[in-house]
Amino acid sequence: MTSPMRRATVRRGTAPAPYRPAADETVEFDAAALRPQRRPGVRRPSVPAPRTPADDETVEVSRSVVERPELEPEPVNHFAEFVPRLGQAPWILAISAAGVAVVALSYSGGRTGAGWATAAYWLGQFLVFAPVAVRLLARLAGTAEAYTLVVGLAVNQYLQKWMYSPDEFRFPDELQHWAATSTLVRTAHLYEPDHGLPVAEHFPGLEEMGGSVALLTGLPVTAAGLIVAGVAHLAFVSLLFAVVRRVGGSPRLAGLTCVIYATSLHYLFFDSMYVYQTGALPFLMLAVWAAICWQYERRTLAHLAVGAFAIAGVVVTHHITAMMTVGTLLLIGVCEFVLSRPRRYGALILGGAAALATAGWFAFVASDVTTYLTPAAKGLWRSGIRVLHGELGGAATGAARPPLWETAVSGLAVLALFALFVQQLRAAIRTRSKDVWHWSLLAGTFVFFATAGMRFIGSQGPELAGRAATFTYVPVSLLVASSILAWRRNGGLRTRRHISITPTRTAVTWSLAAGLTVLLLVNSRVGGWPSFWGRLPGGFVVSGFELAVDPKGVTAARWSRAYLGTGHRFAADTTGFNLVSTYGGQRIVRETAPLFYSPAWGLADQELVKARSVEFVYVDIRLADQLPITGSYFPQDPEAGKRAGPIARDGLTKFDGINGADRVYDNGTVRIYDLRDS
Repeated sequence: MTSPMRRATVRRGTAPAPYRPAADETVEFDAAALRPQRRPGVRRPSVPAPRTPADDETVEVSRSVVERPELEPEPVNHFAEFVPRLGQAPWILAISAAGVAVVALSYSGGRTGAGWATAAYWLGQFLVFAPVAVRLLARLAGTAEAYTLVVGLAVNQYLQKWMYSPDEFRFPDELQHWAATSTLVRTAHLYEPDHGLPVAEHFPGLEEMGGSVALLTGLPVTAAGLIVAGVAHLAFVSLLFAVVRRVGGSPRLAGLTCVIYATSLHYLFFDSMYVYQTGALPFLMLAVWAAICWQYERRTLAHLAVGAFAIAGVVVTHHITAMMTVGTLLLIGVCEFVLSRPRRYGALILGGAAALATAGWFAFVASDVTTYLTPAAKGLWRSGIRVLHGELGGAATGAARPPLWETAVSGLAVLALFALFVQQLRAAIRTRSKDVWHWSLLAGTFVFFATAGMRFIGSQGPELAGRAATFTYVPVSLLVASSILAWRRNGGLRTRRHISITPTRTAVTWSLAAGLTVLLLVNSRVGGWPSFWGRLPGGFVVSGFELAVDPKGVTAARWSRAYLGTGHRFAADTTGFNLVSTYGGQRIVRETAPLFYSPAWGLADQELVKARSVEFVYVDIRLADQLPITGSYFPQDPEAGKRAGPIARDGLTKFDGINGADRVYDNGTVRIYDLRDS
């Protein structure tokens, strides 16, 4: 048989040149061939073992041995050990940043009324979000790349919120906290009265952070507030990433959880504003992280101290977040106590401590919390009763309603999330799962759907549902992210705390993952804040929150502080209340809507002014030009949703004919009347 390999002919007395492999060639050696062979009949000479010199022995080394040239080892780059592997994150975030520029262009077009602004807005949203989401579905370089993508996306999305109103705060809650921080900087005293939001007086955590930055840096309060809100927003996202990693999640799962959470209804705007909820959210997530570490690690005292610090921070910053912290810790603690063996008590102990601290603060310091929250709770209860009787609620009657396709997207997103929840619940019941985190996520997701129902109850339902989703969307995000990665056959929680569903084919999983992610993104923009009529900044809109704040109203409110002093009792519309209570430092009288509806000054108006001790009236003539976009002109409006047309101009100008009333300010649009001598 002829060998397939050709034998080389070698002349006697000559040896073939040794084979030298190429630089990029991999050469495999046979270990048996390299082992020395023992010839028969030849005795192998014994070689003594090398002697190791003693510690105090002097050894002479031959000069020839020392001077023998040796091959130099390859240099070791020690700096590379400290440089994180960012993978594709830099250029992915560069594409996302280009999307931020497109959104900024759309904002500019919205201010000028350009027709292309809406298309540019949606294009920018996809450019900001999609590259990061797609990259997190692929293979990552590691934790550093995943975390860089998450933080980069949070920064880019915060820039969108800042560019909406880069020069000043316009949302009512931001204006109120801006005013409280300015008072703290000016007086250096806590617990100063807050005329716009009285309950915030006893939760000064955000004002302390903003005031500290302003005093230490010399920056204006507006700039300090933007910095504090941005840092708090990034801290919350970072801690959410750390919590998922701590419970056993892979870097890709942690990153995708943060990306899914970025589709929460209020994530883009409200949760990035200079409001006390934004300042409290990082403390909530820090308390959860400390509870998890305390249960599974030995350094209990350090984590207990961190947990106590987080609880103290959240209690003095925001009432709702403090209550949600208690509920979250107790939920995790109960699941750990019931399902884990051996039983763990860390989350229960921290939850109990948070409950005591919150109850003590509400009882002895912030006793007005109950008064503040009771009207909203009663209104929600009455609306729920009406729904049970077949009267489906929604947005306020007379308010502008979103396009039908936006409502359809919101409903489809809720149905998709509910389908995932049912699938995971069935899997847990069928397998009789004892997984603590699986059941914790399912319980938290159930709360999400329970609160999402508020969206269809009463005029304040959509706002309450969106605010509740800030907290309840955390377990939903982890549940959705783990499900998507299970579809991709590479994810889930990779430890004993595992969440999984049946994998499917690659093409189908990519389609499902991309479709669900895009659906959640669109839902967050059409169902979140700003509402559809304020998605792009533009001209003045009556009762339009940010769009109702313009230089004419701000100038009038500042004038009232400069020339009238502070603390006077004002009657005004909703926007006027927000401006005179913050920029002007005045007291607001809410039950004064009839003063503006009556076409002529009468005895009923005079009695109302005396009964409510009204000193000044803030009148915006533009109320006679537009119906309110939200359905009501005033905070307590008896004609909310009942008007077919704007307020009569005679009802706004009648104050000129009152004996003893003076028009002390008029800029052509806003007028201020002094009624103290009327």
